[in-house]
Amino acid sequence: MSFNPDWNPHYNFDDSANQQEIADVESYVPEKDRAVYIAGQEVISPWGVNVVIDARHEGGIDICVKRITVKPGYMLSLQRHRAREELWEVQEGKLTAILDGKLYDVAAGQSISMHRGAVHCMINASNAPVTVIETQTGICREKDNIRLLDFNGRSTYPLTSAIEYESARLYAKIQAEHVKRYGFKNLPPRALAALKPQPF
Repeated sequence: MSFNPDWNPHYNFDDSANQQEIADVESYVPEKDRAVYIAGQEVISPWGVNVVIDARHEGGIDICVKRITVKPGYMLSLQRHRAREELWEVQEGKLTAILDGKLYDVAAGQSISMHRGAVHCMINASNAPVTVIETQTGICREKDNIRLLDFNGRSTYPLTSAIEYESARLYAKIQAEHVKRYGFKNLPPRALAALKPQPF
């Protein structure tokens, strides 16, 4: 695949870790992945914790329900999925969400849905934890996660559309704000944070 350099001023295509990430994403087939979610699984991350509270196969699709808690000031990676959609229901706190190049605030008791392939990110821009119930439907696999930008510096996949580019700009802007506000050291890619919006 060829990548538009205008959307990737931040990306180092010569970096071996990035090359491996590109190869892994492009070789992954969700339909062949047998590593299903199991109720009770817990993953602790720098940004918080997620726990699988239900995982089943029903009517020809997977359904996975997670409880996700995001610590104050933290952001999950900017990402998209090939084989599932998601519904986020905020239980506690106020969630900030990036969805396809736009920013949304979702209060406790409200929800927001991510269509399959949506560019999205959970952000806690408050001073209290945010708890979200995430319901995934489709083919639900942990590896079906195309990471486009990452607050914690993990390898990413290049941006492939104007919507991804605009979402990445928003992400970099918010990350820069959180570095100042919360005292984080992990700066966003300057090449993205400094650029103007690009029309779709």
